[in-house]
Amino acid sequence: MGLYFLCSLAVTAVLLFTAPTGLTLRVVDQMIGDCEYGEDIADMVYFVKNIVNKKLENMYDSRIGKYVGFDENGIRAAKHYNKQAWKMALRRAEVETLCRYNARLFRRSTLERQVPPTVRVHQTKPVDYGERNVIECSVMGFYPQDLEVTWLRDGTEIITDVSFTDVLANEDWTFQLHAYLELIPKRGERVTCRVDHSSLTESLEVDWDTFALDAKYLKVVLGTISFFVGFTVAVGGGVYYWWKQRFDFSPVGRREQTSSYHSDL
Repeated sequence: MGLYFLCSLAVTAVLLFTAPTGLTLRVVDQMIGDCEYGEDIADMVYFVKNIVNKKLENMYDSRIGKYVGFDENGIRAAKHYNKQAWKMALRRAEVETLCRYNARLFRRSTLERQVPPTVRVHQTKPVDYGERNVIECSVMGFYPQDLEVTWLRDGTEIITDVSFTDVLANEDWTFQLHAYLELIPKRGERVTCRVDHSSLTESLEVDWDTFALDAKYLKVVLGTISFFVGFTVAVGGGVYYWWKQRFDFSPVGRREQTSSYHSDL
């Protein structure tokens, strides 16, 4: 008895001094729900996976309507779960309440969502006709992100001196894109940004508004016309005044001329 006690004490001491400090037993238990479907959400497959220390022990499969184990502990747990009527009813209901519900929500918010773009065409800096300029086409607030932008000049597609930004994400789950065209503008020509998107029934074409450039010439033309009108009025008034003074045809003037005529007689 005494020898056994001494041996036990010795073994305990060896284990105590040789065992690593801070040793703890950790178990990571995870349950993962997985909904898998294709084009038709009616063919929904629902999995509930129980994972212990990164090892799959058992799994609920909606195709067979029960849990399946993959090792000794998993098989034992699967049998226990399959006997719980409330758990099996919950798993069957989750195919609709969890999987199909979120699948419909996902489709409406992503796959089936259509937001048409707004398009604005403008020059990046103020220049005149005949000077090299950069025209920007800003395509804003569209969804999904697949989009095509084309530059047209008098109805003909332009493929040179054209550049695009990447499709940029907005905070409201829409996108934006900017296209640039470098050109020397000519008076009277039509520069168009054409946008094709799945939300549009036909191509959206927006012309570059050259009013800012035309306004300069309009001011010059109006000023010139105003000058000549004013000059003509001033000259006409001067001529009329001179003519009136030279040949006074007023009644008083005619009487004075008549009186002078009779006096001479």
